[in-house]
Amino acid sequence: MKRSTRKEKKRFGALPPLYQFVLNPYTDVRFSTCPGCRGRTRQRKLPLLIHVDPMQLIALNKTCRYCPDCDLLIAHQDELEAFLTAFLGERASEVLDNDGYLVLGTMERKAWREGLHQPKYIDDMRANTHDFKEYRTVQVTPGGWFPADKPPAPTPLVERS
Repeated sequence: MKRSTRKEKKRFGALPPLYQFVLNPYTDVRFSTCPGCRGRTRQRKLPLLIHVDPMQLIALNKTCRYCPDCDLLIAHQDELEAFLTAFLGERASEVLDNDGYLVLGTMERKAWREGLHQPKYIDDMRANTHDFKEYRTVQVTPGGWFPADKPPAPTPLVERS
């Protein structure tokens, strides 16, 4: 038996990974064009699976921006946090202040619909979840006029994390 020298990534979902994922922290940038290829993005409504500390899973059917050429899915952090605030109530400030949530991946739509009527066990959720292929971060360089001796630092729009 041959051993792999490459370190295996731990995955939550049992289904094959889909999408490269960006959680957009900017409230004034909505990405109608892809930050990677500059092509037009589309909208895609998917059930996102969110892990909330300490041990809670929330499946949220959310409209995200999607670039089919880059296979990049962009969710807006302010919209997710508004939902979590409404859903968690008093506990929301504790979770949001400590980065106590993580978007794990996407769920199969059929399993998400069934979960609306009857709560699912964690093993059922795991069996119907696609992890993300990769998590990325976004950095935006502000536009405008800058002094000649202090131009803005060039930053890539999409970085691997």
